[in-house]
Amino acid sequence: MRVDRSDAPEWLDQGQGTPAEVAANLAEMWRLNRWLGGLRALTRHLYPRLRRHPGRATLLDLGTGSADIPRAIADWAEAHSRPVTITAVDWAARNLAVARTRLGGRPAISLLQADAAHLPLAPRSVDYVVSTLLVHHCAPAAAVALLRAAFAVTRRALLVSDLVRGRLPLLAFGLVQPVLARHPLTRHDGALSIRRAYTPGELHALALAAGLPQPRVYSHWPWRMTLVVERGADA
Repeated sequence: MRVDRSDAPEWLDQGQGTPAEVAANLAEMWRLNRWLGGLRALTRHLYPRLRRHPGRATLLDLGTGSADIPRAIADWAEAHSRPVTITAVDWAARNLAVARTRLGGRPAISLLQADAAHLPLAPRSVDYVVSTLLVHHCAPAAAVALLRAAFAVTRRALLVSDLVRGRLPLLAFGLVQPVLARHPLTRHDGALSIRRAYTPGELHALALAAGLPQPRVYSHWPWRMTLVVERGADA
């Protein structure tokens, strides 16, 4: 059955929650993302590119939250002898405060507070721009602006992973809540995130509206998708 898309604001985006509650929410969101295929949906397209990248690769992670995605990428890169430099971007200082405590002094990762749609970076200055669970926070016009800005600073590829809206993922989220989503922030924003998410066809249309060349959207189990837009050597 069809689930109409919602643009109701999530609690975390509204600034709700104490620092401790934000940290707990971000930790639960990372567990959900890791165990329910979010990390794999992104890295399935990123790691093969890093394997064949000549020399040190530069990455930008948009909407980094607690910087768990950059940590996972940096750990993989170190294990596979692939040098990387990662800038983890988030607009919320309190998210970056959590990220700072979780990074554990990884020199390959730096934090940057910035609006992902207005990045303080030169065009084509980063090899790979990635994001996970960011686009659904944006209404359509804002999502188009975000994709356009992200691709502008990309030198090789833009990889955008997110949820897929639908009734089945909503039902599944309800089932996993007792184990993976115990905090009220996570329960409220998790369900709303699914309602705010796009379908693969909608994400493809947003990429075309942003003027991105030959966008491709890949579906991943369970109810994940990744937009891939290539430039330069990866095209």
